[in-house]
Amino acid sequence: MIKRSILIISLVALVAACTFFIASQTRAAGDLSPKEARKLIAGMAGIQLPSDAVRIKDISSFGNSVVVVAQVETAFRMVKGDKDKWRISEIRTGDRRWEDLDTLMRALNAEKTARARAELESIATALESFRRERGFYLESKSEAALIDSLNPRYLARVIRVDPWHKPYEYEGSRGGFVLRSAGPDGKPDTPDDVTVTSGSR
Repeated sequence: MIKRSILIISLVALVAACTFFIASQTRAAGDLSPKEARKLIAGMAGIQLPSDAVRIKDISSFGNSVVVVAQVETAFRMVKGDKDKWRISEIRTGDRRWEDLDTLMRALNAEKTARARAELESIATALESFRRERGFYLESKSEAALIDSLNPRYLARVIRVDPWHKPYEYEGSRGGFVLRSAGPDGKPDTPDDVTVTSGSR
C-alpha cells in the first residue's frame, strides 16, 4: 500500500510562472481593463475565484492580444506516491473547494483543443481563399512558409504555434492539405492530435 502523506502548501502564486495570455476578439487589446482581466482569469478552466483572490500586476498590449501578469492566491495539496516522490494531487484557489488536478488539466486541455481547432479552421479557410484565387493549394511541408504566403492577404493574423506552444504542422500539395497540432501530449500521430484536412471541411 502506498504511504500517503498529505502536505498542504498555501502560497500566493505569482504568475511569472503562469503568464495568462488573453486574446480579445471583439475589442482592441488596449481596451482590456484590469477588472475584465481579473474576471477572465477568475473564471478560467471552470473554476470561479473570488475577485480578491486575483490581483492584476500588469497588462501589456501586443497588437490583437495582451499579456496579463497577475497574482493568484492558491493552495496545493500534495501526496507522496510511488518511490517516495511528491506530486500535486489537488489545487484550491481562494477560499473555494479542492479541485482534482487531473480533472482541471483535462478541462484546460479541452479548452486548448477547441482553440487549436478554431485556429486550424481559420488557416484552412485562408487556404480555400488562396485556392479559389489561384486554382491550387500551396505546396509546402512548412507551416512557416504557408503562413508567410497567406498573411496578410488571406489570413489577417499570424498563427504559428498551437496552445501548447508547439508549431502547427502543414503538409500541402496542389490538390489538398493537412493541418495538424500534436495536441496535449505534444507527440504527432497520436489520438489527441487536432487535424483539419482539405476533404474534412
